[in-house]
Parts: sequence; C-alpha cells; structure tokens
Amino acid sequence: MTKLSLLVPRLLRRLMLTALALAAAGPQAFAAAPPAAAPGFGVMVHYLPDKQSIGDIGRFDAEAFAASLAEMRATYLILTLGQNNGQFIAPNAALEALCPRSARNRSPRDLPLDIGRALQRHGIALMLYLPFRAPQGDAYLMDCLGDVSEQLPPPRRFITGWSAVVKDWSEHYGAMVTGWWFDGVYNTTDMNADDWGTLCAAARSGASNRWLAFNAGEGAARFSLKSAPCQNLMAGELMQPPERLSSPPSDLRLHVLTPLGTSWARTSAPRFSSAQLRGWLADAAARRGMFTLDMPLDKDFRFLPSHVALVRSATTPPRP
Repeated sequence: MTKLSLLVPRLLRRLMLTALALAAAGPQAFAAAPPAAAPGFGVMVHYLPDKQSIGDIGRFDAEAFAASLAEMRATYLILTLGQNNGQFIAPNAALEALCPRSARNRSPRDLPLDIGRALQRHGIALMLYLPFRAPQGDAYLMDCLGDVSEQLPPPRRFITGWSAVVKDWSEHYGAMVTGWWFDGVYNTTDMNADDWGTLCAAARSGASNRWLAFNAGEGAARFSLKSAPCQNLMAGELMQPPERLSSPPSDLRLHVLTPLGTSWARTSAPRFSSAQLRGWLADAAARRGMFTLDMPLDKDFRFLPSHVALVRSATTPPRP
C-alpha cells in the first residue's frame, strides 16, 4: 500500500470529524465572520432624524442603502447612533434604565441592526459613531447622566453611566460592529487609568479587536492625535486633506475623514475631483490606511446621484 493510499483515509476521517463537530455546534458555527474594518475606502453618514420625525426611521430602506454603498465599492460604513440632540436610532436598555424619559425620543426599530445585516450581505463592515460626552443639547440627559460642558473634564459619575450605555450597544451588536468613532474628546485632564479602563472595556465589549478612534477635533494639529490609551485608529477629521497622505507619527492606523460636500452632511456639489479621490485612496492603500468620505442623504435616505457617480469613478479599478 502506498503512502498516499494510507493518507487519504486519515484525511477523510478528519474531515468527517470536523463536519460532525460543526453540526453539533449549531448553525452559528457556519455563519460567516463579519469583515473587519480593514484598510480601504469608507463612508460616514450623519443620519439622525429630528425629534419631530422619529417615525421616519421606519421607512429607512436598509437594503437599498447597503446596495448603494456596495455600488460605490465601500468596504466600511461609519454610522451615527446619535449626536447632541438626545435622539438615538436604536434602543438602549442601559440608557433607558438610567434615564427613563429618554425612551420617548427613540423609535422601537433597531436601525443599526437592520443596516448591519444588510451590510454583511455585501461584505461591508460597520463602525458606530457616538459623542464622547452626553448629548450637549439635551438638558434632561445631561442632568440625568451627571455630565457638564464638553469643554470641562468629564465627571466620574458620567463616565460610569456613559460606559454602561456604550457597553450595552457593544454587547448587543457584538462582532457585527468592527469599530467605534467617538467625537468631541476635548478635555480629559482629570481622567485616570480606571476611568479609561472602564470606557475602553465598554467599547471593546462584545468584540475585543475593534478599531477605536477618539476625535479631539478637526485640523492638522489634532486629526492624528492619540487621545485615549486604547485608541488604535486616527480620528482623521480634516476639512482639506493634504495633497499626499502620510502615516501618523504614532502607532495609530492611518485614517483621514473629510466631507465630500461643503461641510458635514451638506447636500451640496462635491468639493473634490475623481483624480483627487483616486490619489488619496492610493496613498491610503499603500500605507494600509483608511480614507473616509462623509456623504449626505436626501429626504428619502438616498445618496446624491452626483456623489455616487463621482465615487464610482474614483473607485473603479484601472484597466490592465
């Protein structure tokens, strides 16, 4: 008997044992792992309805939205869970336990979950955006969470409560969420190692290998700062990226974030040409970095046709 004839039955037996083990583990063992927020091109969407239009969340077409991102060849999405008016696009049990009245400003629909599932079908990763502080425009939540102006150091009571809120969403979405982008990290002078440990652990809960970005503000002096000990991704906020992108002077992953319109979520003509975008995308790819365009949605939650056409042109692979 040859060595090959002896080897084949052993391989077949191993394959059979593996198949039996997976079957015993249940259907979750066969689920495809979500894509990491890997180097590439991504889109940020500042989607948040006004308090008067919370019901509009119900008509957001997650499948069409994901298909548009795939058409533009995006590899990840950064989605705003909420900003500073106290409105969030998903329920949060921890927040509603701490601040019961806040529940009235949320739709029962879990929009990030619906979007995340649609993105997975296209191989697109999901990152979530939150303010680093309590919603500054919602007096009830500011008081309830024990926060003060974002220009002052965060009180310990707030850090504990906000970390519980972040942890609730982190665990709920699990491996579906590959990163967090925290905005408004303006004053952390009184935060100690325990404070950071609590918040960082909350952000990593449910998936320990997430990208974590903490944004200290827009501009050349701040977009590449490491503002948190657990940060591993540049916040990257720049209104006007330099002609050529370069790696940051730290251990952070290169990331540049800029609006395609005249400002964040502004439904205006594109500011950049296809050639400019192609150059930045090439620079980011060469450094295994990330380049993100903030792109607005219209009243029907669709990207502007002129923006889609421009991005498709910039992301089309060159002909051989």
